[in-house]
This record gives sequence, structure tokens and C-alpha cells, in this order.
Amino acid sequence: MKVTQKQLEEMVLEVAGQEGLQVYRVLKGKENLNEFLIAEKVKLTINQVRNVLYKFESLNLVTSTRKKDRKKGWYIYFWTFVDERGQRAFVEMKKRRMQQFEARLERERAHQFYLCVNKCTRTSVEAAMENQFMCAECGQLMVPEDNSKTIRRIGDEIEVLRLEIQKLEAPEHGKKRVELVVAEVKKQKRQK
Repeated sequence: MKVTQKQLEEMVLEVAGQEGLQVYRVLKGKENLNEFLIAEKVKLTINQVRNVLYKFESLNLVTSTRKKDRKKGWYIYFWTFVDERGQRAFVEMKKRRMQQFEARLERERAHQFYLCVNKCTRTSVEAAMENQFMCAECGQLMVPEDNSKTIRRIGDEIEVLRLEIQKLEAPEHGKKRVELVVAEVKKQKRQK
């Protein structure tokens, strides 16, 4: 399982935003960096840096050690980003995203939705019935929505994610085949 640098940065950006990406780039490849030094390098306040580091810590992406400052008497933390944990967290993020798409696909398949003719709102049958099939925003009539394209699009997203996860978890000899399948699914998606 080998996640690229770009994929790691994508995950960090999703987890902690642009500030998190800056902190990650400072931590990358280094060990036991002083949080004050990190703040100085990324030109953020110590509290902003700590918030990012706590987000990383909540996902178990970093390790820290603390040492007591002899002059001031308070603790200073030293941080290390652990790449192997980042690799696992990236795969877990993809799995969570796939589960979210699967739940949405189930919801799309299980329910009938109504759409305002002006596309103001989209509601379930129950909500549409409560409003006598009139849009709560603009007062126009609501019509049944054909969500087959949405269902197909979500299914394609799930398939791409499933193949990406297989590629990341597959042994090296199986990756080539998975890469070809992922490329084919993406090609079909672009053609639609």
C-alpha cells in the first residue's frame, strides 16, 4: 500500500484545510519539531498551529513528546508526522467516503423525490404532500424527479472508490490490473 505525496496532501487539506497543509509541509520528513518553530515557519499563531496539530492527533497522524522549559516552567511539545499512519488514514478516508456514497445511493433508490419546476427545492414525497405539492420557496408546482442519472452517477463514484481502495490495498502484482480497471471506469464516466 503506497499513497502518493499528492494523495497525502489531499487528505491533509480535507482534514485540516489550507493551514493544515502548510503545517504538514513543514513537518514532512522531519522529527520532533517544536510547535513554536512550526508556527514561525508557517506564519500562523501558536493557537492556530495547535488546532491543526490536534486535528492531526485526533486521526493519529502525528506523535508528540513534551519537555519542560527550565526557564519558563511550562511544557513545549515536539511533533512528528508519521507517514505510515497517513497512508492508513488516506485509505480509511476513501472507505468512509464510499460508505457515504453507498448510504446516499440507498436513499436515492428507496425514495421518490419531488422537484420544484424552478429548481428551488427538492423534497421527499412526504414533505411534498405536506405542502400540497407546491414549492415552499416560490409557490410553484412540484413534479416527480427522475433520479436515474443521479443513481448512475453515484454508482460510478462508488465503483471508482472501490477500485482505488483495492489498488491501495492490493499486493504489487495485482495493482497493474486494478489500475487498468480504474482507468477504464474513469474513461466511461468522462464519455457519459
